Amino acid sequence: MNLFDVLLNSGVAENPSDFLIFLGRIHPLVVHLPIGFLLLAALVELVVKKPKFRPLKNYTHYLWALGSISALFAVLFGYFLSLSGDYNESTLFWHKWLGIAVFLFSLVCYFVSKKQWRLPFYGRPILISLVVFTIFYTGHLGGNLTHGSTYLLEYAPNVVRNLAGMPDKAIPREKVTVLDSADVYLDLISPILDRRCLSCHNDDKKKGDLNLTSYANLALGGENGEVVVPGDLNASDLYRRITLPETHDDFMPTEGKPPLSEDEVAIMGWWIGKNVPPTGYFVEMEPDEKIRDLVEKYLGLDKNNLLSQQVEVPSKAVVDSLLNYGFILNPLMMDNHFLEANFSLSEQELNDQALKTLFGLKDQVIWLNLSNSGIKNAHLEQIGQLENLIKLNLSTNTISDDGLVHLSQLQNLESINLYKTGVSDGLVGLVPKLPNLKRLYLSESKVDSMTVAQLREEYPDLKIVFEEKP
Repeated sequence: MNLFDVLLNSGVAENPSDFLIFLGRIHPLVVHLPIGFLLLAALVELVVKKPKFRPLKNYTHYLWALGSISALFAVLFGYFLSLSGDYNESTLFWHKWLGIAVFLFSLVCYFVSKKQWRLPFYGRPILISLVVFTIFYTGHLGGNLTHGSTYLLEYAPNVVRNLAGMPDKAIPREKVTVLDSADVYLDLISPILDRRCLSCHNDDKKKGDLNLTSYANLALGGENGEVVVPGDLNASDLYRRITLPETHDDFMPTEGKPPLSEDEVAIMGWWIGKNVPPTGYFVEMEPDEKIRDLVEKYLGLDKNNLLSQQVEVPSKAVVDSLLNYGFILNPLMMDNHFLEANFSLSEQELNDQALKTLFGLKDQVIWLNLSNSGIKNAHLEQIGQLENLIKLNLSTNTISDDGLVHLSQLQNLESINLYKTGVSDGLVGLVPKLPNLKRLYLSESKVDSMTVAQLREEYPDLKIVFEEKP
């Protein structure tokens, strides 16, 4: 009676002890040893035909011995791991027996190498080829068990997929560009499950008898019944597990995989609260402003789409004129013609003609640095018409709230530096008109701490850098 029979007859397979499961968890660590030893042994068998490598022949049997011994332990620990269940039975069956085949083939290779047996009909090369083939195919099946049956060929060309009996790659779902087109399951919930949960809950590996590859499978639940209860977060085991402390035994995802982000947890909770709809447009489910903002951020719809637009090559005449005025122009992208215009290093004040010339690049200039350039409020009226600006530096200039009103048209502006300027509480009226604003630099300006506190309270996502004058 072999070891497997003993384990089966003792009831281990039906109710494995924690110690056996612990030993099984060693399998992923041990399984790489026979792969290394056996592939190295096969390589040595190949190169010893050359005279300069012939001395290695006396040591080849040691590699086969190490490979076969480590393969035995890999098979044993792999068997213990399989006792935990949660794996596709057919894939597990072939993975297990091919693993045993690797051990047996490598053991035969050891004796052939040790005893220097001569096998007929190219027996030795065929035997070594069998070892290499079974190693790779067993590893492939192991990947299927842990990551799903499509893991290896998921991104392969269709020709390769078809040869393996798989259909053409599914046409990816188009990226959501407008919130109104976002499907609640396909665009929000399914991507979360795919990224965070599918490696343990797929067609080949169903931890807890739970498959999350589709809405229909999710609705079937797991070994303890439903995992999402429509409208009831407290009764939804999936939500309970993703909100537990990471140190808790029931926390998901397990095995050190990245947990769901706060936004993903909030979206999942909202979906369950909305009775887990299988389809439907997100905006038709009456989301409140908070969840709308969160979903826009999650889908990347809060990002400035200006950079996706293609702009023309800047006029060489305009570029040359600006360089003569003291501007430094730097390209910002390899595949587009957006520019940074920097006048802060010219050591002179910006004149009206230079500013007028800058308008020749109003489509291309998205970063503008006019620090310490003698900018006055009157100049801001012209600067406020550069509607593609994303980053604007006006630090160390004598500007005030009277000039700020001219910047309200800069809808793409994400960052504005007002360090050492005369601006004050006029910012309270400007900030709401700049929907993409993310960073605001106010140190040593005339803004007081109360105004900054008000802005921080009303716009918690806006990063404000502020230090009062000493």
